[in-house]
Amino acid sequence: TIRGDAMKLPAGPLGIAAGFEYREEYARSEFDPLQQAGLNAGNAIPRTEGKFDVLDAFVEARAPLLKDAPFAKSLVLSGAVRAGDYSTVGNTTSWTGALEWAPVSDIRFRATQARAVRAPNINELYSPPSQTFPTVSDPCAGVTAATTGTLGERCRAAPGVLSNMAANGGVFTLSQADLQGTSGFDRGNPNLSEEEGNSTTLGLVWTPSNIPALRNFSLSVDYFKIKINDAIVSTPRDFILSQCYTGDASFCQFVQRRPAAQGPNSAGSLNFVDSAVTNSGGLYTEGVDVTVTHTGRVGPGRLNSRLAYTYVSKGYVIPLRGSDPDDFAGEIGGAKHKATLGLGYDMGPWSLATTTTYIGKSALDDQLLVGSFGAQKGSVTVPAKTYVDFQLGYTFKKATFYFGMDNAFDTKAPRFDTTALITGGTTGTGTASDVYDAIGRRYYLGVRFAL
Repeated sequence: TIRGDAMKLPAGPLGIAAGFEYREEYARSEFDPLQQAGLNAGNAIPRTEGKFDVLDAFVEARAPLLKDAPFAKSLVLSGAVRAGDYSTVGNTTSWTGALEWAPVSDIRFRATQARAVRAPNINELYSPPSQTFPTVSDPCAGVTAATTGTLGERCRAAPGVLSNMAANGGVFTLSQADLQGTSGFDRGNPNLSEEEGNSTTLGLVWTPSNIPALRNFSLSVDYFKIKINDAIVSTPRDFILSQCYTGDASFCQFVQRRPAAQGPNSAGSLNFVDSAVTNSGGLYTEGVDVTVTHTGRVGPGRLNSRLAYTYVSKGYVIPLRGSDPDDFAGEIGGAKHKATLGLGYDMGPWSLATTTTYIGKSALDDQLLVGSFGAQKGSVTVPAKTYVDFQLGYTFKKATFYFGMDNAFDTKAPRFDTTALITGGTTGTGTASDVYDAIGRRYYLGVRFAL
């Protein structure tokens, strides 16, 4: 993405900044031999190692067009371009253009149009096959010897499926062990290219300095629309199965069935359904950000407060080109309503800070509810969750001693029978641990020294 920290452009008739950057990145992730083999009650996680380098050049410009004019306290046009040369994906270009207009000193309108790129990271490029145990819906379940069409033909092409039918009166039948016995591997892709995203933001900033009661407040409201093409995605396994048996047969290379009964698993049941990352997806999100801040003296101390609220009105991902959009707005990991309230109070050597995080009511993934369980979209939800963190500090000379408490009220994360039921679920946690706190209340102590 275009970086805004390269240089702060000074006020004046015209400001220009230019420069270049060379960066080399290397990463290695290696677990113990038991973990790599999947022999310590967890998934097999292989060693991942890789590197790349990039040379970037950029130019930024800021041009004040009007100042202290009628209906234009200020009017500023700005823009930036960044070109990169990656050892992995080749040449990339990103840019941004913005216009800011303040008709009066207290109100400022802003509009930005940008093109951003993201090169694949080391894990996406070089990750070897990593084991997982997904929950999938077998499209061949219930297929009979008389089922017509592409589905029937492709299901019966597997010898194990025919054997299963023969043993179950001509119907392909799965046991509970079969439903829970599917494994698979996720892998990287060294042939990935960069993602490319286009974004539009429109907003206003209100700083009512001329109103005595509100002079310490500021309000910003921004509408955003973001669309990403060639998104780097892991192809959903239900999509792979659907394509294999009713669409593009090339997806069958990711599917492996048991040719005969193995232990508790039936002949023909799904043994492995693999997935890999590709530049085949897309993403769209649209919504509104609202931020309110206040800074000033309250009583004997100074209060700093910031409330940030996001409403996601629309959002979807496209698993593969040509596939139907998969809505995520309102689902776990994409709650429509999210807010964070930060409060800080300083009084002499003492300081108290709190952070309150609100995650609105969210539904389980509609693809799983509708496709795998036949339930209605949005029919299974988890309630809103609120987390509160505290930190108390005391400064003595050059040392600051602090005590903190995260998830102070021990808010419990929603629990699921299997994390495959949720988008972004983390194996072994029983919840979406990247969204909800799976640990609970915890404490910490520390000290910081100013040199």
